[in-house]
Amino acid sequence: MKKINLEKSPVPLHYQIADYLMMMLDQGELSAAEKLPTEEQLREVFTVSRTTIRKALDHLLYRGLLYRKQGKGTFWTEKAADLKKEKLSGINREIFRITQKTVAVVLSKEEITAPKHISEELGIPAGSRIVMFKRLRLADGEPMSFTVNYLPPAYGAPIEKHHLESMTMLETLESVVGADLGIIKHEVEITRANQEIAGALKINNLDPVLTVKTSVSDSSGGPIEVVWTHFVENKYKFRVVLDK
Repeated sequence: MKKINLEKSPVPLHYQIADYLMMMLDQGELSAAEKLPTEEQLREVFTVSRTTIRKALDHLLYRGLLYRKQGKGTFWTEKAADLKKEKLSGINREIFRITQKTVAVVLSKEEITAPKHISEELGIPAGSRIVMFKRLRLADGEPMSFTVNYLPPAYGAPIEKHHLESMTMLETLESVVGADLGIIKHEVEITRANQEIAGALKINNLDPVLTVKTSVSDSSGGPIEVVWTHFVENKYKFRVVLDK
């Protein structure tokens, strides 16, 4: 393992190390099937005291992500091995307020020629064919969000409308397409509804909407999809609870 320089931050070093180890597990630099490096090896990698390393491991032990075998070392638990998938689907559901009380309606699936800005987002040649989904999510029978997904055919073609009526797009990409999800980025801003968005959400043209742009990559950094989700402004609420 290469030496890692931790950030100068108010966040205690052992929390930074614990988070770094989880990131290395997510990205495949550490294997869930193998034991962790020894405390001495980790001390050399992070250039900190053994006490700090122990506090980082104890933090992950407390969270149920590690366990120790006497005389054999420290290992990831099944919970840790599954955490990446849980984090992706769980956070995605929380951000987009997806619950059992919300209903997804797939308005359309079509193959189109990628507009220039979409081909740039997906890292594909201009004029490439892509798959576009348009979806509406209802809460208590009323429109809550309007989503447009753009995917290369390798990812979009296997997905059918009925998949997205019971699963999120991320869940569908994993379970139906077999995509190995990596980094997911969300960008949030207030925009104005155009005619299509206003019609879908039953609001007036140019009414403010909260727009979330989502970029999804695979584990090697290759683009999988780019998405725009538009929320009725007064129906969006996002709550995050952080645990130390």
